[in-house]
Amino acid sequence: MRTNVYLLSYAPLISILLFSTSLAIATSELALSWLKDVGVYNELLQILSARDTKLLVWLGFLIVYFMIFSTLKLISDTVNQLGFAFFIKEQVGTTLSMLRPGSILMLVGGCISFAFMTSFPLVCLVLASSFVIYFFFYTFQISKMTTAAGAVGLIIFLCLAWGTLLAGLAWVGLTLFNSLGEAILFPK
Repeated sequence: MRTNVYLLSYAPLISILLFSTSLAIATSELALSWLKDVGVYNELLQILSARDTKLLVWLGFLIVYFMIFSTLKLISDTVNQLGFAFFIKEQVGTTLSMLRPGSILMLVGGCISFAFMTSFPLVCLVLASSFVIYFFFYTFQISKMTTAAGAVGLIIFLCLAWGTLLAGLAWVGLTLFNSLGEAILFPK
């Protein structure tokens, strides 16, 4: 009996939803505790009920995490296929089909993150562990499809692409933080 080759195509979406939901629950618990410490939570309860406030905070974090993970998935696919164009010489495209079962690793990680959804550090640990395990799976699968030099070149290309992206985001974030701090501390 043959299975459908597109059966695993929903695994990335489901794992994004699972990680987004567990991170949103953990973050909303932290945010609500911070709102209570600051004294804003009681003011919110005059506008909304406690259940609606929790739901609104959770939904806001869910949307943010879903957008972040979806964007990272899109960038990852683009950078990955660009790296394949440079370092893997093939005509059929079997490398992508060999990497598809790796999405099950992220799906399992998303399910495990639900067990720790009330602890933000543990959910982050499960997410990081899932990424590391997927990286080893990815490296193993790539080493089967190309020469050692091609695999090393692809890994270096991916590390440089992600490093450049993250360094650019850090620079923009620090520039924004400095501008905001300057505007607050030294108003004109």
